[in-house]
Amino acid sequence: MEPLLLLSLALFSDAMVMDEKVKSGVELDTASAICNYDAHYKDHTKYWCRGYFRDSCNIIAFTPNSSNRVALKDTGDQLIITVSCLVKEDTGWYWCGIQRDFARDDMDFTKLIVTDNREDRANGLSPGTSGNRTRSCKTSKAVQKAEGSRMSILIVCVLISGLGIIFLISHMSRGRRSQRNRGVTGKSINRNPQASQAPSMVSIPL
Repeated sequence: MEPLLLLSLALFSDAMVMDEKVKSGVELDTASAICNYDAHYKDHTKYWCRGYFRDSCNIIAFTPNSSNRVALKDTGDQLIITVSCLVKEDTGWYWCGIQRDFARDDMDFTKLIVTDNREDRANGLSPGTSGNRTRSCKTSKAVQKAEGSRMSILIVCVLISGLGIIFLISHMSRGRRSQRNRGVTGKSINRNPQASQAPSMVSIPL
């Protein structure tokens, strides 16, 4: 019964509906989108993607995961997307989507327009608010850079340790081969004196 109900919903209704078709945001600020969907799809995976065409958009995050600046929250009948630390390059077309078992994924779009933070005063934002927002985003970027630096240092340490282990194994292997070669040479030398000590023929005059 439930598969038939889901199929009818897929064919005759919009499972995912964006709250606004155009959204605006300010650099270093946050922007949010709310995609409403039928509660029958509460256990389905949802996603947020970017691109003009729905079939070729680049998926940024799936539920329940989030990316560095994109947070997804699934309430059971709404998908709430929050994008933080906006930059002008974030301007573009975005889609929220829901994966469906018996039909094509249902998606709806919005266009995000990000303006320069120097327009804050024109939008009625106080300098203090803008300053706090800027410091927050800069701190976030600094933390990401620090994490990247720590990861790079860790990789370098692992590589150096690996090279050290390889060198040590190679050195030990050469030492063992050298010991075996000396052992073989010693045995051949020991054999030669035994050969020289063989009894010599003494001629006895008749």
